[in-house]
Amino acid sequence: MMQAVTAVASAFLGGGVTAFFGWLQSRKTAEIDANDAYVESIQKLTHQMDELRADREIEYQRRMKADSENLKLQAKVTSLNERIQALERLNEQQTQRITELTDQIHNLTLMLNGGEK
Repeated sequence: MMQAVTAVASAFLGGGVTAFFGWLQSRKTAEIDANDAYVESIQKLTHQMDELRADREIEYQRRMKADSENLKLQAKVTSLNERIQALERLNEQQTQRITELTDQIHNLTLMLNGGEK
C-alpha cells in the first residue's frame, strides 16, 4: 500500500515537475520573443535615426551651399553698387564740367558778338 501511495505521489509530483518545467520553458520562450521584438524595435529606431542624421547632413550641406552662393551674390551686389556710385560721381563731375564749358561758350559767344545778348 505504501508503495502504491509512493508511486501515485511520485507520478503526481513528476507530472507537476514536468508541468512546471513546461511552464518555465514557455515563459522563457515568451521572454526571448519579447526581447527579440525589443531588439528589433531598437534596430528600426537606430536605422531611422541614421536616416534622419543623413537627411540632416544633406540639409546642412544644402544650406551651406546656399549661404555660400548668397555671400557670392551679396559680394556681386556690393561691387555693382560701388560701381554705380562711382559712375554717379563721374556723371556729376561731367555734368559740372559740361556746365562750366557751356558757361565758357556762352561768355565767348558774348565776347565775339561784342557783348550783345
